[in-house]
Amino acid sequence: MSAIVSKATGIVNNAVAKSTYLANQAVYWGKVGAEVGKIVYQKEALAPPSTAQFQQVYNNALKFVQTPALQKEFFQKAANFKPTRECAVKAAVYGTQLLAFFSVGEVIGRRSLFGYPSVGGHH
Repeated sequence: MSAIVSKATGIVNNAVAKSTYLANQAVYWGKVGAEVGKIVYQKEALAPPSTAQFQQVYNNALKFVQTPALQKEFFQKAANFKPTRECAVKAAVYGTQLLAFFSVGEVIGRRSLFGYPSVGGHH
């Protein structure tokens, strides 16, 4: 009986140690992320939108949804759009950034840089 209790105690201690380690890592990387965010926020002079800016965007979006003429004009402009070299370069840069963010998210989700971690004998 004492062997079962000691084995259970070992399993519980191992789980507590792992969870403590993971919690400490989460706190550390959360603080690092917050500091990097603050630096970027200050260097880029970012600020949340003012109430007037938010209302203006909301009103413009509502007006677009309610006015079929604006929708038709938008679709005509989109159909007549002729991309330039500058536009293609911007699209390539934004596409590369999007791919990078997606790839970082995949690495974080898999918790592995290459492939998926092996889980063992089950699917």
